Amino acid sequence: MSNYVTKLNNFFQTRQQTTRVTYSESSAGPSHARIWTVQCKVDGQTLGTGVAAQKSVAKEEAARQALQNPSLA
Repeated sequence: MSNYVTKLNNFFQTRQQTTRVTYSESSAGPSHARIWTVQCKVDGQTLGTGVAAQKSVAKEEAARQALQNPSLA
C-alpha cells in the first residue's frame, strides 16, 4: 500500500506550504463496526474523501484522491 499521506505532505513541503493540508474525520456505526469518513482539505477545500472500516485506510484514500485532483497540478 502506498503512503499517500506522506506523498501529499511531501508535495507541499517541497513548495514550503505544509500548513495548507488538513484532515477532518467522523465515524458512524456501533463501536465494534465503525465506518470512518476522512476528508482531505487543501486551503479549506475538500479534495478527497475516504470511507473505510479503519481510520488510517480512509485517510490514505482521501490523500490519494487529493493527489489525483487536477487542482494540484
